[in-house]
Amino acid sequence: MTPSLFDLPLRLGDAALLAPLLFEQLGSRPVPVTSEQRVRIASRAGGLQFSALKPHYGSLERDPVHPSACYLCVDAIEGEPLLLRVAPAKTPSSGLFPRSILIGRTFIGREEVVFNVVPFGPGDRDQIETFSAQVNPVFRPKVPGARPVLRIYSDQPARTFPSALEGFARGRDSQGREEPVFVLGPGQDAATFYVETLWSAIRAGWREGYGLQANPSTADQARACVGFTRFGIESVEAVRWVRRPCDIELLTTVGQMEPGLRALKEAGCAVQSVALPDGEEPGDDTAAVAREYRAVLNLRTIHLESER
Repeated sequence: MTPSLFDLPLRLGDAALLAPLLFEQLGSRPVPVTSEQRVRIASRAGGLQFSALKPHYGSLERDPVHPSACYLCVDAIEGEPLLLRVAPAKTPSSGLFPRSILIGRTFIGREEVVFNVVPFGPGDRDQIETFSAQVNPVFRPKVPGARPVLRIYSDQPARTFPSALEGFARGRDSQGREEPVFVLGPGQDAATFYVETLWSAIRAGWREGYGLQANPSTADQARACVGFTRFGIESVEAVRWVRRPCDIELLTTVGQMEPGLRALKEAGCAVQSVALPDGEEPGDDTAAVAREYRAVLNLRTIHLESER
């Protein structure tokens, strides 16, 4: 039986307002939701008057097992972050989130619709992992490839990364685009950082790829890295990532760049990009040295500050 609460975290009336639009635009065919459908739904929902609901339309996905059902990240009463499942009553309940909370049932035309939610905040690791692994893996980090990146730091990723990714989505250019890379700062827990960044991508609907980064100080650490994540083996296991060979980025000074690149090449590490510490200006031949080792020179970095 699906559990229900006396004080529900989401109002049935708000969910019922949204359901007709979702069913009208998505139908029940087992095909992925398109970006055009998400934009159309968001546009048409602009006139809806919710009492205590803020949908994050970019997160909209079908249930991979029951395509007539869909999932959507929402902020509900008192801003509580939830994952809302909207499904025809004849559709079986979700096996992905078995302890979901029943919000209620209502009729949309002649069809009965059921609404369930699960907590979906930055600390709800099991739900975040399930969504990213089984609903749509596209939200997981991936190696950006051989193109420049924009390195992003924050002391509170869950507060700042969703809006940063939304900004990337608004300003994305199809040519010469930079990839966002989120950097693990000193003292930040790798597993928490990973989950909060993953949650941010889901909430923002960011499906274009991003990297995670930490800074190894030795060639041995570099060999143990995964893509742009650059976490050591222990941290990789802690965040349940797949271990595999990868390219790396070298964080170095102008004077140590060439020796560092040479040492890593001799150690068998393929350096994909080179970055300089904040405030250090590249010399005239810095980019040429990076290119000699088939690496991209990355210079852009931003620091995000959360509202306290």
